[in-house]
Amino acid sequence: MKQYILFLAFWMGAIGCGYAQKTDTAKGIRANAPQSYFIINAGTTISAYFKDKPLSVESISEFNDYVQVNAKVLKDASVVVTGKPKTGTFDEVLKTLKRNRIKNITQNITKD
Repeated sequence: MKQYILFLAFWMGAIGCGYAQKTDTAKGIRANAPQSYFIINAGTTISAYFKDKPLSVESISEFNDYVQVNAKVLKDASVVVTGKPKTGTFDEVLKTLKRNRIKNITQNITKD
């Protein structure tokens, strides 16, 4: 009987250690990867910057075309939209970004 209990204790310990060594299945975070920023100032006209380079989009139709063409690149970028809600092109810019499933959107609402 002692041998059976000793064997069972050893076997349970080996199983417990084996499962403890299993790798984590969660997707790792790339901490050292460069982050792309897409900065948009939505007023009466749109001024946008991607990776610190100005874009030649001023109207909402040009902005829609740009986002549709570059949607795959923009999905991983951090997007900052600056403006005032219900004025200018602010609401249309947010609708366009959400329609194209851009996730990392931060709103910077101005008081002016």
